[in-house]
Amino acid sequence: MFYEAIFQPSKKMKYNTEAKKLAGKKIAVQDGWIIKDGPFKGQNCFYIPNSTVGWIPQCDLIGLKPISLVKWKEIEKSLGFDN
Repeated sequence: MFYEAIFQPSKKMKYNTEAKKLAGKKIAVQDGWIIKDGPFKGQNCFYIPNSTVGWIPQCDLIGLKPISLVKWKEIEKSLGFDN
C-alpha cells in the first residue's frame, strides 16, 4: 500500500543526512515489515523507494494515512525520489 505522513525523526533512530533533510516534511512511503528486535520491536516500518533513507518506524510518521498511487507519485516526485 501507499501512504503519506509527516516525517518526525525520533532520537532513538540514527538517520542519515538524506533522512534528516526530510524532517517535518510530508513524505510518501510504502508499507514495509514488522520490526523483529531493538527499541522498535513489534512496530510496523515503512520505506521510501529510490532513496537511501532506509526503514522508518511507524512512530516517526505523524498522520500516516493511505493514499492513491497517483498522489503517492506526486509527493515522491516533489521530493526528488521519482527515478
